Amino acid sequence: MESLDCRGRTPAQCGRAIIEYYNAGAAGARLEARVDAYDTGLRIWMLEAGVRHGIAREQDGSFRLLIERGLSPAQGSMPGVHHVVAADGMVWTGERGRHVARIDGREKRIVASAAVATQASHLALDAAARRLFIADAGSNQIVAARASDLRIEHTWPAPGRPQLPLASPDGVVCVTGGSSGTLTLARPSGDGFAVQTIAIGNHPHDPLLDRDGGHLFVPCAGDGELVKVRLADGHVVGRCAAGGGPAHLVLHPDGDRVYSANSWDGTLSCLSVEGERIAHAESGAWAHAIDITPDGRWVYVANFLDDTLAVFDAATLARVALLPTEPYPHGLDISPDGRYAIATGFASDHVRLYDAQEHREIARIEVGRGSSHSVFLSDEDTAFVACSVSDHVACIDLAGRRNVMQMRLGARG
Repeated sequence: MESLDCRGRTPAQCGRAIIEYYNAGAAGARLEARVDAYDTGLRIWMLEAGVRHGIAREQDGSFRLLIERGLSPAQGSMPGVHHVVAADGMVWTGERGRHVARIDGREKRIVASAAVATQASHLALDAAARRLFIADAGSNQIVAARASDLRIEHTWPAPGRPQLPLASPDGVVCVTGGSSGTLTLARPSGDGFAVQTIAIGNHPHDPLLDRDGGHLFVPCAGDGELVKVRLADGHVVGRCAAGGGPAHLVLHPDGDRVYSANSWDGTLSCLSVEGERIAHAESGAWAHAIDITPDGRWVYVANFLDDTLAVFDAATLARVALLPTEPYPHGLDISPDGRYAIATGFASDHVRLYDAQEHREIARIEVGRGSSHSVFLSDEDTAFVACSVSDHVACIDLAGRRNVMQMRLGARG
């Protein structure tokens, strides 16, 4: 077996080389790579790309990565549509490239599209201000666009390849920079935004607002911590241990508990909003995506390396079910009414639909290759799925358990 020698390179250089090597292989191929160190930076490259691998330590102290090529190229290397958000019957989606689009969810047609970024990542919607925020990892900035016609209104710098923005009820925009260890906050000020960037920790990932929108919890995968930040001034008011590699968080509807999916040790943690770890449980390898039912009874965690969906009693963290998913369930979402859960399958042509109360699979639906994220319309039995490899948004009829149509960003209704 030919081995890719990445020794002597930085983690970012190793990551880029391994992704190129991975993408050049055929589905099912066995690959090897040698690296000097298997640190947090390289782990995140592999995790987010969906590059399945095992690790062997060599006598010289280096590491051999034993890689299995999946059906799809590495997640993040494809320029197709990736993320979706929704409000009031409308859906916004963005590609890992220049374009975003607005879809009329009820009429199922694209009504606006615009080139707004260099390499867009995820989106956040401020419905009250009628603004869409786009994390542009390619140019290290956040783009604020008018939600209706996607005309750019503001941009501001956000270092560290920003990926996962969110907007508070007061319109404060928050985004982490994983490669720079920073958090950027942009507060509405006059006709624009006042921007503040602070050092936050080692490889911060997906932030979470508290119930009142006054504080932010930031998981720092490299430190194993959650960092609590006051939005009014960006002051760090607390740090607490979560688990190995905290990445994504969810808040209990009561507002008193935070749940953390911890990728490196494959666990789920429950912490108080004051920073006390209440409970801890095994979930599965690369526990990553997480959601909670609206009634606060059940926590769902997608385990990326196991291709499983773990279901926990939110009160006790007793694991009540372990369900199969498609390969690399990059996205996990529970419907606003709590009836359904969708787990995507980036290395597949399908997603799986689950009964979120009975914890059972109810459909396997073909949507297109590279499904990454999904979103539900709150008042209809409809969901939309972004498929990066096929480069379209699929529309699912939940009652009929079927994909009814696909839309490309270049299409117009």
